[in-house]
Amino acid sequence: MNARTARRKRIIRVRTVEHQQAEANLARANGELANLVELAKRLETLRVDLAMAKGAVAGRALNTIGELAMRLDIAQESLAAPLAGASQRRDEMGVRAQSAMVKEESAVRLYERSRKSAEAEQERRSDANRPHRARTGMRLRLIEGGAA
Repeated sequence: MNARTARRKRIIRVRTVEHQQAEANLARANGELANLVELAKRLETLRVDLAMAKGAVAGRALNTIGELAMRLDIAQESLAAPLAGASQRRDEMGVRAQSAMVKEESAVRLYERSRKSAEAEQERRSDANRPHRARTGMRLRLIEGGAA
């Protein structure tokens, strides 16, 4: 293995680690987004389940239900920005993971090309050092008057 091939092999190791880190960051961003979406669904469920009772209801109970509904609405509105941010981070991490994968694949292709080139060069050099021997296999002899 020559210096170029060794350097490209080191680059492959670096690119592999970068790709693994990018995939881990993408998984983390997906988990964060999933948690926020689940929280938004629970808030929505709580808000829907907070139905007004029919018939005679005490004023204090109406006041409590109204206040709880208002707080749930505020919490749901406050969750919109983090949801958008998490979605944006997830998309960004997806792009980074894709880019890291492309770089890793490119490094592997460069390494393979370098390795094949080094093997061909080694073969050429070993052939150059080999002494020339005349072939003693089947030869056609041309004799005057035709082939014998």
